[in-house]
Amino acid sequence: VIAVCAPGVIAAWQQRLSRRAGGRGRRGARGHIRLVAEVTAVAAAAAGLVVFRQQGTQAGAGVNLYTSAAPVLVAVPAVVVVLRVYPVLLRGLLRVFARRRAAAAFLGLARAARAALTPALPAFALVLALSLAAFAGMVRDAVTSGEVAASWQAAGADVTIAASTNNLLGSATISPAAQRAAAAVPGVTHAADVWEAPWTTPGGKQVIGLAVDPASYAALVSATQTYPQAPAGPLAAGSPQPVLVSPQAAADLGSGVTTLSTGAAAAAPVRVRVAGVLSGTPALPGGGAFVIMPLSVFRSTATPPLPVPINDVLLTGSGIDAAQVNALIAKTMPGAVATFRSDILNGLAGAPLQHGAYVLFELAVVVAAVLGLAVMLLELTLGAAEREATLARLATMGLGEGQRARVVVLEVLPALLAAAVAAVACGLVLPSVVAPTISLSVFTGSVGGVALRPDVASFAVPLAALAVVAVAALYVEIRSGRERGVAASIRAGG
Repeated sequence: VIAVCAPGVIAAWQQRLSRRAGGRGRRGARGHIRLVAEVTAVAAAAAGLVVFRQQGTQAGAGVNLYTSAAPVLVAVPAVVVVLRVYPVLLRGLLRVFARRRAAAAFLGLARAARAALTPALPAFALVLALSLAAFAGMVRDAVTSGEVAASWQAAGADVTIAASTNNLLGSATISPAAQRAAAAVPGVTHAADVWEAPWTTPGGKQVIGLAVDPASYAALVSATQTYPQAPAGPLAAGSPQPVLVSPQAAADLGSGVTTLSTGAAAAAPVRVRVAGVLSGTPALPGGGAFVIMPLSVFRSTATPPLPVPINDVLLTGSGIDAAQVNALIAKTMPGAVATFRSDILNGLAGAPLQHGAYVLFELAVVVAAVLGLAVMLLELTLGAAEREATLARLATMGLGEGQRARVVVLEVLPALLAAAVAAVACGLVLPSVVAPTISLSVFTGSVGGVALRPDVASFAVPLAALAVVAVAALYVEIRSGRERGVAASIRAGG
């Protein structure tokens, strides 16, 4: 704190206003002091952000004060810039409307330019409230998106039916009739049958072979939202057989042609070559060394030949009838196990950690809304008496009730728009500032990180709340002035 703040405090003290300065010189000195104070505040905020990024977070270190202070540190420069740019823009608009006949617009902007967001503290509080509410929404949306991605990574599909708890044994299979019945369950839009078995390379390395129908599997993967697309083209039949592999399997197979053999289902060896590399696939959501090949590679060496031993069925679709899936398994697939992605997602979303975090997010939004309301009322109250007297005088000069209402709106609206712009700027900057030092994957339990990025809804909700509060407050003020009457307002204003 001393290293960051002391130079600025010393400089500000050296440039303090002299008591002997007076009149015009005193006003000029105040302008210089304000500039020094603003530059000091911006430099201190920037220094705090730099230190905050360099320090980072450490496990077990407790609350990181820099992380907690990041919204404030980002809001300081935004408010300073708004306080400097806002009057310039207002004066430009005022010159434009001065040449027009719209008296209400000119008078409202003139009063707004006169005030010019002078109360910096209310403006800062409003920007901070809006940016905090938007940031809380961004974190909430990031956690929700992370939970959805984690559920896909855990289940692979909306419903995964495994013939047994250990598919690699190859003893349990799913009959063709059961496969067709599973694909016909209400709510299913894509279905893919998988033969999963262990295969061995000539060097003794073991990989998991996933034999699929290329077209139906590619269509299912495209509906999973998480896994990279498995193109059907590279899985076309050939000799050697083109296959898609994981990075681990690619290292085991090499770049040339190799032969894979398996002891499962009396299948003949297959000569393969790597046609593409995938980071993950729904048929093996846990990852590892896998090889995706077409079902046509299966050649049975048994007498009589055995059919393709399908031991996995993957289903995707919204609103899949879970009760019918369970009934189908009990009737046609004894010993099979179904994994529902919805159950995994509900377990993540309903965990105590997530519940407590969501409550804190909601409290943050409520506190921000209350603070924004208080700031709005403060902004309106600061100039209420003068505004009411001015409107009363304008009424005696012939301005109608609608024109007087437009004067009030145009006096307050520019300041609110400026605060909204500063809040949006803070909200856009905060994720890039805070994301490297926080990990939201603790909410999902996934190995991959949870991306924190701005989204429209996080900004729209607090800005819409601000608009509603502003409209309500302005309506109350205009209504109260109408009920009070012109003569009473003029007498009260002196």
